[in-house]
Amino acid sequence: MGMVAYILLGWALTVAACYACGAMLLARLRVSWSREEEMGLRFVAGAGIYSLLVFLLGLTHLYYRATFVAGPVLLVMAAWRMGALRLPEERLAPLPLFWRRMLWVMAPFTVLYLANAMAPEASPDGAAYHLGLVAKYYRERAMVPVTTNIYAALSQGMEMLFLSAYAVGRHSAAAMVHFTYLLALPWLLLCFGRRYGMPGAGVGAAVLVYCSPVVGIDGISAYNDVAAAAVWFSLFLVLRRMEDLPAQMGLVVLAGVLGGSAYGMKYTLAPALIMAAAWVVWLHRRAAARPLVTLSVAAAPFVLPWVVRNALWWRNPLAPFFNNWFPNPYVQHWFELDYRRHMSMYSLESWAQIPMEVTVHGAALNGFLGPVFLLAPLALLAARQREGRRLLLAAAFALATYPSNIGTRFLIPALPFVAMGLSMPFGRWPLAGLLAVHAALSWPNAVPAYASRWAWRLENVIWKEALRVRDEEGFLRSRISTYALTRKLEEFVPAGRRVLGFSQLPEAYTNRDYMVAFQSAEGNGLRDIFLSALIRDRQPTKLVKLRVPAGKHRAVRVVQNRDDGGGQWFISEMRLYHGEREIRRSAHWRLRARPTPQEAQKAFDGSYVTRYVSDQGRYNGMYVEVEFGREETLDLVTLHITPDQPWDTYHVEVPGTDGKWRRVETELTLTDLTAPQGLRRAAVEELLRRNVQYLVVSEGDFGYADLVLNRKLWGVEELANAGGVALYRLTPREELETGGKDGK
Repeated sequence: MGMVAYILLGWALTVAACYACGAMLLARLRVSWSREEEMGLRFVAGAGIYSLLVFLLGLTHLYYRATFVAGPVLLVMAAWRMGALRLPEERLAPLPLFWRRMLWVMAPFTVLYLANAMAPEASPDGAAYHLGLVAKYYRERAMVPVTTNIYAALSQGMEMLFLSAYAVGRHSAAAMVHFTYLLALPWLLLCFGRRYGMPGAGVGAAVLVYCSPVVGIDGISAYNDVAAAAVWFSLFLVLRRMEDLPAQMGLVVLAGVLGGSAYGMKYTLAPALIMAAAWVVWLHRRAAARPLVTLSVAAAPFVLPWVVRNALWWRNPLAPFFNNWFPNPYVQHWFELDYRRHMSMYSLESWAQIPMEVTVHGAALNGFLGPVFLLAPLALLAARQREGRRLLLAAAFALATYPSNIGTRFLIPALPFVAMGLSMPFGRWPLAGLLAVHAALSWPNAVPAYASRWAWRLENVIWKEALRVRDEEGFLRSRISTYALTRKLEEFVPAGRRVLGFSQLPEAYTNRDYMVAFQSAEGNGLRDIFLSALIRDRQPTKLVKLRVPAGKHRAVRVVQNRDDGGGQWFISEMRLYHGEREIRRSAHWRLRARPTPQEAQKAFDGSYVTRYVSDQGRYNGMYVEVEFGREETLDLVTLHITPDQPWDTYHVEVPGTDGKWRRVETELTLTDLTAPQGLRRAAVEELLRRNVQYLVVSEGDFGYADLVLNRKLWGVEELANAGGVALYRLTPREELETGGKDGK
């Protein structure tokens, strides 16, 4: 039970710190709220402030357990001394008895959620990168750049709260923080309904959202989508209150804090800040400058840290996106395009499949809202009322970024508004019936009757796991197929060594440096090296000769002439000759390229498993250039290229006497080559050269079978294989030559 105490302590300290920060903020702003509303707003608004404080602590290398015990205690004491913890006297009108009774349908779900939130954290993204990054920051005692993981470039306001709880109670304490938002969200919906004379709609929205299967499992995991919904709805509550109290500038400040916190929590919440700005301008349209500046100043401290951090660490203030605007060596533009395409479709054939997937099936888009949400279009009937139009407008803002990622959980921020609008047209008994049906269909025992067996959802109440009566290791092994192999990293990989994998592991449960290939430009390059040994289309089986008049030049440039946005430009090797003599690369050479200058050296490294990559579709004017540092006599340039590359679209340029590049007469010929020998071992040598000593490959990864069958050709040693996931050690050349680690 000792671990349970730490879990609860880490969660309680973090929530208390958030509440204290919010209490001090609202006390300073002197905004008129009811007792019930202030309780919810204190936590949600204060969480953004406490998250910022944790971020700043990371810049000063103060991530210690003592920090996250003493810090919350000091914040609570400060709020108490300030008198900020006292609640307002004003109270909202009580809920009618009928609607109070309807809230009891939420009780069994609360038991279900609490047990699962306290259980070992086993969610896909929570155990992988949300808490994986948190664990790394805590080990480093600071916020540090992790340029091999695109998710580290996202705004991480929620991760800062996770870190505070993790420092004391580890993974489950972090999940419990998100569970607190799951409790706060229906509370805020009830407050809204009570304030604006719609108690039934408030109860309806609370039950519809709270009992939704995807909301439940997301809210008890170390994710951020339910928290995003709570922040967004809190912002809406504040903006709506502005209409009642237009003269209170404290509301504008609070809106700025919430809007900035929304961006700091999740990029897809950027429209929340836009909505706040538009609302403020509309309400103060005769003199909008001052409130708009106030809103911006209040939001800036929560937005700028992430923008500045990314500009410094990723050379892109909007990392990991918009890499065409801000080219950098960490995230490839071509990867971003593929990523966006995938997230906008997943495995669907058409967007027409989305309604059934997000409400009933739940497998393709990772979770489902519940069949009752097939009635969501009825929310449009709420537009007949003024309050309904406001809700639908907010829902439209919340859905603005959904096409960029159509996963079900990305609908959660819009769900409170849709649920409220859906509840408004129904009478008392029809709505009560609808809520009862929704609760019944959302309970885990009923779900298998209609949803996919692969749908992401909760399955049962797991108190024994939550209270650690049952073994945590056994639970994690049963829930995470790759957990067993992850634990092997601790056993076989020495600290400080790098491990490359082609699929995700639960990184939150290892302290080894594990890099997922598809999560960075470096990782993609390493994966490309591995695949070049196996896939013929990635091997240089074409030799293009570009013969030019012999002459002395200080530099030479090969220019690609074709406009073809559908494919990248690759060069495996570029070599220069005078007669039969190859001009060897020297320390004086300067290599350049357009685009991706950082890739140019790969065309001159003598390896057939590396290649220059343009990271953009082919266009006329791309080039790779060599400046010799002295005059060299040159009459031939050769390009080793892959079969998918055009061979007749190049010319050679050299600098003229005026320093400008001029095109020279170029004769092109093509020779077909056989694939180079020894590519498997060459790939391993390149990985070792790039400081990768271990490789993780699962059965579903391309190349798994070849590693099993041709282990000697690769020069690797299998250290472990658990659940179809293998860990290999890449054997250095000197060990192969001497016969083993000890020379035997």
